[in-house]
Amino acid sequence: MKTRLTMRAALALGLPAVARGLGRLQRLRCRLLDEAGHEAGRGNIISATILVALYVVAS
Repeated sequence: MKTRLTMRAALALGLPAVARGLGRLQRLRCRLLDEAGHEAGRGNIISATILVALYVVAS
């Protein structure tokens, strides 16, 4: 929800490249969570993202 509002604000300010970048980051985050076995619609997304980032850094 916050990402979508930020994307709309970026478009309203005339920054389409920023909006596209935010969309790509959101898709990347969801893809990483799916690959980690996390259901993106359930649980604590923030903690799952942090755990995935720690896993990527550790390996």
